[in-house]
Amino acid sequence: MSIEINGSQGRPPVEVGDKRTAAEQNAKEPAPSSLHPSGSGSDKLSLTTTAVQLRALEDQIAELPVVDTKRVQEIQRSLATGSFQIDPASVADKMLQFEAGLSTEN
Repeated sequence: MSIEINGSQGRPPVEVGDKRTAAEQNAKEPAPSSLHPSGSGSDKLSLTTTAVQLRALEDQIAELPVVDTKRVQEIQRSLATGSFQIDPASVADKMLQFEAGLSTEN
């Protein structure tokens, strides 16, 4: 069994979720200048002081390096010279603290 699919008869394809009728879809959109008259001056934007502070913090964080290169170099030197010491008890304590923090957030 075969299915024959004919053309769209000159209509542009309909976007998924587009609820407009075919006539509405084919109608020309108004020019942007007619939607928003220039010089109206009625639009305003004001940010709270908290929003301004958050924006400033975001900018500061964006400028920070992702990796602390100084710390990485110190550890590389310690590993190269064999002076890097691992304290298993301290590592275990940190792991337990991390796990405890995960269970309290749920």
